[in-house]
Amino acid sequence: MLSPSVEAKIKKINLREKSVKFVDELIAVETPVNIYVNGQHVVTLFSLPTQLKELGIGWLLSQAIVKSIDEIISVQVKENNVRISCSGKVETRIKAAETMRIVDSSCGSTIDDFLFLIDRMIKPFVNSDYGVKAEKILQFVKVLNEKSTLFKLTGGTHSAAIFHEEKLVAFAEDIGRHNAVDKVIGAAAMKKVEFSKCVIVSSGRQPANMVLKAARVGIPIVASIAGPVYSGVDIAIKTGVTLICFVRGQRMNVYSYPERVEVT
Repeated sequence: MLSPSVEAKIKKINLREKSVKFVDELIAVETPVNIYVNGQHVVTLFSLPTQLKELGIGWLLSQAIVKSIDEIISVQVKENNVRISCSGKVETRIKAAETMRIVDSSCGSTIDDFLFLIDRMIKPFVNSDYGVKAEKILQFVKVLNEKSTLFKLTGGTHSAAIFHEEKLVAFAEDIGRHNAVDKVIGAAAMKKVEFSKCVIVSSGRQPANMVLKAARVGIPIVASIAGPVYSGVDIAIKTGVTLICFVRGQRMNVYSYPERVEVT
């Protein structure tokens, strides 16, 4: 297994202090991770070389290729290859989803292509009356920041966490915000967590493809330190997800289904 970071010697320039020095600094590592389903290569994700089992499981769930972890028979990880055996008609679902074979860590498909695919999809809808106090959302983000050690060392990663009934059940960091979310979905699914009583918190902005990951597994509340994209707000409304962004200090913006966020 590769290390998630490597050390490099850099020239550090500070114009304010008028200083120049050479220091050793940690840099996050990105590696191609190949995911195979029933022997077929379905996607290459560029990811940190950590929590690859969770990444594979979470990716299949968040893309609706498997409906639940119960459809996953086995997962084998060797170097940067994740081989997953599944029951059910996963080949049909892979084809229906028009899965991209290479997805980079920054975005995935272009927004025009993605919105075109959304229009052709049957959208999930989250039916959950689970709610949480606004103060708890602030606490969740605090926990996320405290646990983001690789970000503190490198400044080059995103992080995500899932809280089930206000208890942390999964945390991950990754080069890409999509991968971080997939990893925590996979980790929570492995623990058989009831997603309908969960909040997923992340550091990345929230376009449609990020919100859909939560919707597909039935997570009712998505919160982020970063801002939304209009496609994310639109999909949150259409899929029954409460989308909360700009969770910073004592503030947050709720863009959909605000009744799930209690203010006391």
